[in-house]
Amino acid sequence: MGANLVVIFIVGLFIGSFLNVLIDRIARDEKFFSGRSYCESCQHFLSWLDLVPLFSFIFLSGRCRYCREKIPFWLPVVELTTGLIFSLVVSWSWGLSWRLVAFRLVIASLLIVIFFADLKYRLVYGVIIYPALVIVFAYQIFLLGGGQALVNPLLSSLLTGLFFYGLYLLTKKRGLGLGDVQIGFLLGLLLGYPAIVVCLYLSFLTGAITGVILMITGKAKLKTAIAFGPFLIFSTFIAWPFGEEIFYLVSNYLFF
Repeated sequence: MGANLVVIFIVGLFIGSFLNVLIDRIARDEKFFSGRSYCESCQHFLSWLDLVPLFSFIFLSGRCRYCREKIPFWLPVVELTTGLIFSLVVSWSWGLSWRLVAFRLVIASLLIVIFFADLKYRLVYGVIIYPALVIVFAYQIFLLGGGQALVNPLLSSLLTGLFFYGLYLLTKKRGLGLGDVQIGFLLGLLLGYPAIVVCLYLSFLTGAITGVILMITGKAKLKTAIAFGPFLIFSTFIAWPFGEEIFYLVSNYLFF
């Protein structure tokens, strides 16, 4: 298993490099399946030596080989994050069918794009969210077999989306954006009950803690807008594999 996870980690690094392209090119309204990669500072086209995930950043000391400007640090962060998450997803899914594992890796990739796009650009891409909804619905059909078993994720999706839409209206569109509402529909469909409850709790908790830390350090004020999508996605990667266990463990501790 260990050697296989190393291979999966390396594959994840390369997928992460592609996700970097998606995150940037969608934000710039560029075609992401065509056109060569280039340095954002000098616009010089990059060779394959400049594009080896993680290795190129280390080998080039974090600077463009042509203009010597610093390479954005978040590029290797996305690659490393994708490699680690791929390894975790495969480890958590070990022994399941390759189709189910493939579904989970695709979904994880889309969640990573949503996380970093919202973190960097404060954007939630419809071109990612809408296909993700279709893929997650197909995943649930594959996992649950359809029928009444789909009621849980579908109802969770509806209620989570409406909950966020209510917050969106209640805060007069300042606390949450419509992108967060879309993410709510997606995560409700993916996690179902009770995992979505754990996800929401962790999201608001980590968001509040981060907000307090930013205010204490003087990096934010009370009315400073903070992207909420990254907290939702971060919490999803905890609630997806462990949400039910956490929910019932806490419930048993509190009520019994």
